Amino acid sequence: MSDQVLYTCGVLILLAPLVGAVLSGALGPVLLRSRAHWPVVAGVAVAFITSVVLCAQVAGAPEGATSALIPVYDWIAHGAQDAKGATAYFKVEYLIDPLTAIMLMTVTGVSLLVVIYSRDYMREHGKAVHGYERFFAFLGLFVFSMCALVLGGNFLLLYLGWEAVGLCSYLLIGFHYGRPAAAAAAKKAFLVNRIGDFGFALGILLIYLTFGSLEYGAVFEMVSQGLTGSGDPLSGDRITAIALLLFCGACGKSAQLPLHVWLPDAMEGPSPVSALIHAATMVTAGIYMIARCGAIFAASPTAMMVVAVVGAATALFGASIALVQTDMKRILAYSTISQLGYMVLAIGVYAADSAIFHLFTHAFFKALLFLGAGSVMHAMGGIIDVRHFGGLRKVLPWTFATFVIGSLALSGFPMLSGFFSKDEIIHHALAAHPVLGVIGLLTALLTAFYTFRMVFLAFHGPYRVPEGVHPHESGIWMRAPLLVLSVGALAAGYLGAEGTGALHRFLEPVFADTFVRNNPIHIVEHAGFWAHYGLMIVSGALAIVGILAAYLLYVREPWIPGLLKASAPRAYRTLWNKYYVDELYDGAIVKPAQRGGRFCVGLDDYGVDGLIWVVTAIPRAVAYLLRTAQSGLLQGYALSMVAGIAIILLLVLWA
Repeated sequence: MSDQVLYTCGVLILLAPLVGAVLSGALGPVLLRSRAHWPVVAGVAVAFITSVVLCAQVAGAPEGATSALIPVYDWIAHGAQDAKGATAYFKVEYLIDPLTAIMLMTVTGVSLLVVIYSRDYMREHGKAVHGYERFFAFLGLFVFSMCALVLGGNFLLLYLGWEAVGLCSYLLIGFHYGRPAAAAAAKKAFLVNRIGDFGFALGILLIYLTFGSLEYGAVFEMVSQGLTGSGDPLSGDRITAIALLLFCGACGKSAQLPLHVWLPDAMEGPSPVSALIHAATMVTAGIYMIARCGAIFAASPTAMMVVAVVGAATALFGASIALVQTDMKRILAYSTISQLGYMVLAIGVYAADSAIFHLFTHAFFKALLFLGAGSVMHAMGGIIDVRHFGGLRKVLPWTFATFVIGSLALSGFPMLSGFFSKDEIIHHALAAHPVLGVIGLLTALLTAFYTFRMVFLAFHGPYRVPEGVHPHESGIWMRAPLLVLSVGALAAGYLGAEGTGALHRFLEPVFADTFVRNNPIHIVEHAGFWAHYGLMIVSGALAIVGILAAYLLYVREPWIPGLLKASAPRAYRTLWNKYYVDELYDGAIVKPAQRGGRFCVGLDDYGVDGLIWVVTAIPRAVAYLLRTAQSGLLQGYALSMVAGIAIILLLVLWA
């Protein structure tokens, strides 16, 4: 690989969307107006094309030379000295390797389709706040932040990109700031992520205190040698603490238990924002971070166990809640939480390549589903609750066809993209522990059921729409991204499927010395068709069973769900209220914090201010008494002078 080519690629990938965002924001209101999308479309397109070039450079590199650290400039001197005794700096540098290449292609490719889709969508739905230019500026800034996070070659740059992504998500989720629900959702996302980011920042600080460096290469090398920066042995408790603190950040960004509560409320943002956050950018940041820090996590069996358990619990948790939701975007939001749980579970059982494989396939079908839901919302005048419409397959044929493809991929239907990546994760989870494998299989069944429950409620049955709504198919700017994503949902899985395995071979140099080398789980490949393909057949069969069950309950016998709801009202209410987690947080954290805030305000108003009033009361009283002497009469001042002189003379004579 040519360092100059990689340097140029890194600069273009970062600057192109950033310049597009600046141009849209600065020139949009006064010059571009309805064409304000073009700078961001062009910028993200340049970033995507450059990402493809960069990926080709990495793929074409000779074995053992697929990773490169490209310095840009020395940034902050941090007081330490390097091996030659010179002042050491925190550097701005790129880390280019197969993981970076895959992530950049995924982020920029899906983002480009979302930006194109947003052109028509926001022309109608952005009118309420006259924010067309602002919206595209935020999108460009979001893509820049995510690319900076992925390209950063050390923990400091990772953290800066991490926080920039959080800021952009706040701006985009709260884009319709005039709606109280949107403003509240943006604040909730920001505050919940601050909790995870606080742990993440502590983890990075502990890395620096332990190893004396924030460079990926230096830190990972010391971890593999079991040494600290001072040459002392690295304790297991210290590396576990670092891994778990970093995982706090991943729980926030990637919506894992217990910091998942912000993601469903983020649906208050426009549908393109939901697609961007849920498919390719913010929520994948946590998965990328754990995979990138594989040397740290794989060195701690305790941390890996925690990661696997949290991932499995989150996968089942999200899938179960999605069973009863009626808002299409919220169903997909809980689906995202569940699928992210799959990815975290995969990393926890040392199958990081399978996690990235699922991240890659998930980006296509989840972006497709969110944009499809946006197309439905566009056609229905902003209504997205499946209780209020049905039978849309004839009036929205393109949306219906692409939505079904995305739903099949999400369900793990055999031979579609989600089937291959999800099956790998279940395979590794079952090898690690039977309970983890069973949770993976059960989640796969629930996923197929709730996904096609949504499809059948929205697109099948008798045609019905709210009064005054006239559904219509979306324009070409919205249909074209749906078609491209449909191709990805159909075929992306074959890059990692058994028999090709190109994606796994491509990622092998990244994980060979971390997750692979430290993996205590040994998967025995038995001879014979059933031993080798049995689990794949089971997981595919469960997807089909889930789809058929949804068809039976919501098309053939639609009275059954009502009967089940009446038969188990407590279970239904528990799922409908999302296990009361928000209520628990509200009672245990939010309200006590509000009471504490009111107490502090009262203490400041009546305690601190009251004390200040008491302290200043004496000077004020003396001033009040002396004020009478300042009458403005000349004879009064003369009398005061005479009295003062008399007092001085008396004191002198007395002494």
